[in-house]
Amino acid sequence: MEDATIPVRSRPAIPARLRAVIAAASISSIGDGAWTAAVPLAAAAVTRDPIAISVVSAASLLPWLVVSPFARALVDRWPHRSTLVIADLTRGIAVALITVLVVADKASVLLLAAGAFVVMAGAVFHGAAAQSVVADMTDHDPDLRNRVNGSVSAAETTGTSLVGPPAGSAAFVVAPWLPFLADAISFIGSAVLLSTVPKRPRQADDAPTPARESVRVAIWSGMKWLARHRELRTLALLTGAANFTTTMVYALLVLYATNSDGLGLHDREFGFLIVALAIGGIIGGPVAPRVLRRLSFQRAVVLAIAIRTLLWPLLALTSSAILAGACLAVAGLASSIVTVSVVSARQHFTPREMLGRVVTSFRTIGNGAGPLGALFGGLIASHWSINTAFWIAGIVMACCLLLASRTILRR
Repeated sequence: MEDATIPVRSRPAIPARLRAVIAAASISSIGDGAWTAAVPLAAAAVTRDPIAISVVSAASLLPWLVVSPFARALVDRWPHRSTLVIADLTRGIAVALITVLVVADKASVLLLAAGAFVVMAGAVFHGAAAQSVVADMTDHDPDLRNRVNGSVSAAETTGTSLVGPPAGSAAFVVAPWLPFLADAISFIGSAVLLSTVPKRPRQADDAPTPARESVRVAIWSGMKWLARHRELRTLALLTGAANFTTTMVYALLVLYATNSDGLGLHDREFGFLIVALAIGGIIGGPVAPRVLRRLSFQRAVVLAIAIRTLLWPLLALTSSAILAGACLAVAGLASSIVTVSVVSARQHFTPREMLGRVVTSFRTIGNGAGPLGALFGGLIASHWSINTAFWIAGIVMACCLLLASRTILRR
């Protein structure tokens, strides 16, 4: 009698069409990491005023509030692949212009803020189209969707927070224009990769009406749907509070790191402080799907935000770069879990024909609070101190989390 063997079921590899999306995110994020370190250093080289520094951070977040509502409604009616390519090409051109200004020694806080706005506006269109591409190509397979979302999150974190920032800060010391040039080149490479993503074939059950709706009607329909959905509505409000307090801290990070009464780091070392965010973020990417197999979307978000809330007062209490880096590493892990949980929750709960408009509404609420938080943090630091801004960020987030938890964890 022959022994019966039980086949071991293994998860299939991520398809090549989705690997191109992950590879494009990896390439462009490296340039973005260099941009992330170079822009605040360039602003700090012009002025040490916390309000002026926070203006640049606020400008980079403002598109979530003023562009995002229109972007997603438009993306729903545009070819997703073409939107991805055009968004990256546009960002590449914008960063190339910033490079020329830096070479000519014409950069100013307002010009850096304008460039940051344009780059992030392109990211809004890119992100909206990319999530639709992933949702289209992973339909009826939530595990694959979570894996792809986790891989994209890990790739973006690796480039934006691990590889790019130290390279960007070091390149800035050598030549201030060099990290900006690297970002422009990375966007071009990403556009080339995304051009290989196949077009989505039109399905028989695709809704024919969204393309005929006006932008105003599309935006309003997404807002109404989100307002009526208890889980996503609460997640959007909680995410908005988390982003408000997080940007209070991140907008001041360059001054906190380089001031003598802060960590006292050199410019070339600032990028390594951002790297600490990636240590947790890279771990959080693959960990997030495992967390979601054990916890609901709501509980995973509440747990991650609660952990991150405790970190801002800790930053205010320390002058040790090592301890500050450890706090940021934990913050990066928590942020990755929140990101993957929220993205997967939107894709899970939202009908496919409404996904674009709901993502826009969610981001308008969740990410739209970011620029307000950056400006508020700058005002607090200008009138009192950076440490005071960090303390207020922790207290405000703790109060919001307590209020939201009563609703979000009810079931």
